Amino acid sequence: MGQQRAGPASAVIALVSLTLLLALLLPFTVEFDAQSTAVPMVLYALFISSLGATLGIAVTWWRLAPAPASTPHAPIGSIMHAEASDGEAQHVQRAMMAEDERVVVDVLLAFDGIMAQAAIAEATGFTSSKVSRLLSKMEERSLVERVRDGMGKRVRLSEGIQ
Repeated sequence: MGQQRAGPASAVIALVSLTLLLALLLPFTVEFDAQSTAVPMVLYALFISSLGATLGIAVTWWRLAPAPASTPHAPIGSIMHAEASDGEAQHVQRAMMAEDERVVVDVLLAFDGIMAQAAIAEATGFTSSKVSRLLSKMEERSLVERVRDGMGKRVRLSEGIQ
């Protein structure tokens, strides 16, 4: 899954795996006589089966558990701390943007931060619906402003975005 998760499921998996390994080694370390092996072997088989089932449940629990919650998204402007310099703030803004959003910002910067929404679609090669969705998300985070301009919309990059 790419990320390390600690927690109860990880502990259960580790403990059950160790117990299963030790239980599998048991027959090689203990001597059984031929006449009394039936009952211990049945109990041993049940023990190994229950460990296997527990391990399977623990692994499933671990795999299906949701990833740790990250901090909720806040508008980009509120993430910047007062003590951060402008360069640091711009770096934070850039790091928080998706790749497609960076492309839109680069196009807007090339045209002095303002252009028609249709022109953005043409310049980026994105479909007009994709540009509209991207700009809606960016507008929610105060990265851009859209203003109705006749039949289309004019998009302006918010101040401080570079």
